[in-house]
Amino acid sequence: MQSSTQDVTPKSPDTTGPETAYEAYQRLKIAAESENTALEQTMTKLLWLRTALFLSTAFCLGFGYFSSGAPPLLRYGGWILAFGFLVAILFHEHFRLRLLACKARQQLYRELIARLDRNWEQVPESELLPEFRDMHIADDLDVAGGASLLSLISLAVTLPGRRCLQSWLAEVPAWEDVRARQSAVQRIIPERDMRLKLVGELRAASDGSEDVYGLPTWARSPDWRSQHRGAMVLSYLGPACVVLGLAGVVVAVSAFDGDAKRWLLNAAAASVGAGFAINILLTILWGSWLHGIFQQITGSHKAVYGFASVFKMLGELPRDEPMLNEIRSAADGQSDSALRGFTKLLGLVRLANLQRDPLMYIVYLTLQLTIAWDFRVIRWLENWKCVYGPRVEHWFASLGRFEALCSLATLADGHPKWTFPQERESEEIMIAAAALGHPLLKDTSCVHNDLTLEASRPLLLVTGSNMAGKSTFMRALGLNMLLGRMGAPVRAGRFALPQFDLATSIRVRDSLKEGVSFFMAELNRLKEVVDHAERINESGGAPVFFLLDEILQGTNSQERQIAVANVLTRLKRLGAVGVLSTHDLDLANESDLVEFSQIVHFREFFETVKGVEKMRFDYIMRPGPTPTTNALKLLNLVGLA
Repeated sequence: MQSSTQDVTPKSPDTTGPETAYEAYQRLKIAAESENTALEQTMTKLLWLRTALFLSTAFCLGFGYFSSGAPPLLRYGGWILAFGFLVAILFHEHFRLRLLACKARQQLYRELIARLDRNWEQVPESELLPEFRDMHIADDLDVAGGASLLSLISLAVTLPGRRCLQSWLAEVPAWEDVRARQSAVQRIIPERDMRLKLVGELRAASDGSEDVYGLPTWARSPDWRSQHRGAMVLSYLGPACVVLGLAGVVVAVSAFDGDAKRWLLNAAAASVGAGFAINILLTILWGSWLHGIFQQITGSHKAVYGFASVFKMLGELPRDEPMLNEIRSAADGQSDSALRGFTKLLGLVRLANLQRDPLMYIVYLTLQLTIAWDFRVIRWLENWKCVYGPRVEHWFASLGRFEALCSLATLADGHPKWTFPQERESEEIMIAAAALGHPLLKDTSCVHNDLTLEASRPLLLVTGSNMAGKSTFMRALGLNMLLGRMGAPVRAGRFALPQFDLATSIRVRDSLKEGVSFFMAELNRLKEVVDHAERINESGGAPVFFLLDEILQGTNSQERQIAVANVLTRLKRLGAVGVLSTHDLDLANESDLVEFSQIVHFREFFETVKGVEKMRFDYIMRPGPTPTTNALKLLNLVGLA
């Protein structure tokens, strides 16, 4: 009934076929490293050039204006050098942004290679968002954290992307939804360059900060102007005084003479001074507040420019796949699409960023003193928000869905031998799996097993010795179920099953702080599993698939058999299906369990190496109860017997 195969890493790649994902990542990483080196060298040269230009400018202007007898050419040259210094600053900023993007790509390729190698130390940990931290299966199945399922698959950068991916993990979908995701994932598997470019753009925009989330947060926030009406009144009064004063100067010079001219000039100067004073007061009281809003919209690394590029790419998605077509439509399909909105927003962002541009700062300062420039910009931005703000959440939700699909397609691209699961074809077979393996293990250490779980015998009773592979097999089954419900490929040659609602009891811990013993912790976990099965049975949801590992170890063998049989019989009545692992051989002979169980086992074997007896495991699942135990043998091997 069960057989086993093992992944074998080829000694030499097939150079005649298409480039594999691993080969592409290696090539791109080397290219990014070369580009990074060249950019750093350019940045160093520009830094020296800036320093030289600054010192030369200071020398020429200092001696030109403060040294008697200095030739005029020295002053002219100083201003030319000052202009060159500003140009060097612009070039330096341009190359700095290029370097940031290059480093983001370089880190991405390193992580992708590490993921394929299962080199978990070089893969960032992916944590669950607060709304998913109560996922009861997360700890048992290594869903989050280091060396976890999310670390393996997640390329999502934005909060909507992470939320979408984790919601697909947590929720039990209909097969119709799974097939839609599978179709979209398969459509973009060949689009490797586009996927990598999109993730690189988002990473370069965020640079690991929260700036990448600023725009949607601002779009759903209340208008600043409506909360600061007094400031807005002053923002019109100050510029009005300045304009009125300047107009008075023009009129006085052109139309009046004598005392009237002097009086009008004095009045105009007072008006301009009052306007400047009001605008300065506005800048002191509210300027940093407005600049914080501009920063939130733009991002410290110009995230809005990255988003504009990303939505442009999404607007070019294929039109022949329904799920991708919805994303493409949100990006570039209607008058209030993301691409149209960002096209208009980019112009406003440039105006908002005048104070951050070295070449334009004098212009900004002049505009701020005369017309309260920041208040003009916030008005234009909030007018934009009135038109496009209600759609921003939809834009980013669409981007989040594509990030999730992109993550799954990248997983499929890196593992072309994995397969997409299918809905079961027969009501008599609950699960049909061929060459099922643990998705988090390296190819060289992953053993694959076949499984056919019959509907008439819905309990798989896995027996075996300590460390023989029972828990690993259970996690392999559970993790592949999670991958399948997301729309991702699974580590199997074939995987057919209904959609299950998973419930687990694998890692149970006592709590000294809460005064909970190990046995009580086990009972609480089992109660959660049974209660969950009862709720599902009453609501008519997807059937529960349970994974129970060595339950009720905290009591004696006779009582454990009775208790385990009662729990499993109750779960069966509730329509639940699942796996129970145990090294208690008496359970395999429990009549109440045998009648609806399929019994399999993992075993160990011993070999002598250089005169020393060693215990080995092949992790192959075989039919029937285990014929061996190893507890006493282990005691002997470690010198305790």
